[in-house]
Amino acid sequence: MKIGILGGSFDPIHQGHVYIALRLIGVFQLDKVWFMVARVPPHKEKKKISASYHRYAMTVLALQEYEQLVASTWELERDAPSFTVNTLSELARTRPADRFCFIAGSDSLRDLHSWKDYGKLLLEHCCVFVQRPSFQVDVAELPLSGTLKEVIQPICSETQYEIQAGRSFLVTLDPPAVSSTAIRDALAAGETPSPQAVSPSVLAYISKYRLYENNRSRPEEGLRDH
Repeated sequence: MKIGILGGSFDPIHQGHVYIALRLIGVFQLDKVWFMVARVPPHKEKKKISASYHRYAMTVLALQEYEQLVASTWELERDAPSFTVNTLSELARTRPADRFCFIAGSDSLRDLHSWKDYGKLLLEHCCVFVQRPSFQVDVAELPLSGTLKEVIQPICSETQYEIQAGRSFLVTLDPPAVSSTAIRDALAAGETPSPQAVSPSVLAYISKYRLYENNRSRPEEGLRDH
């Protein structure tokens, strides 16, 4: 199987996440996209995020109508935060018949040089970086060696590509302009986000458990940053 891994806090999951996953299924002919809910994201250990069971439950609700999109407990079952390179290495070892690509935002690509073992990540695994509408990245300007820049290929979303180890991509998808931060802040202000921002089933869950009522604005998490 060809499996995309969309990692993040999903606090809450929104329609932009779903849009990206569905588009990438078409571009890379993926069989599944796992929404890997982070237990304690390493870059957020000092920031307040919702309990993992709430974030996982919202992810399940948001994906229930999409057969190819799956909420994953893989990281939630670990005892410590997982770094991307460790996650992909373990999956490659335990599921050798499958091919994986890790999905992240262009803001993460900008900071890739600060990730754990980022060279190994690019040379031994596959990543797909999605240009964010408000954050465009030029591979040539990244603080990476020439060898590492060469394995990141800017591509057109109208063409199909194959995922493979040692090859990464930067793709423009024009996802909807929605963020978890904006959703939290709207809910804290007593506003109701539109169904184009967050699914009705997730909104109902948020209302039932009164999540984000006392929310204080926190930096946007993007997709994942480690």
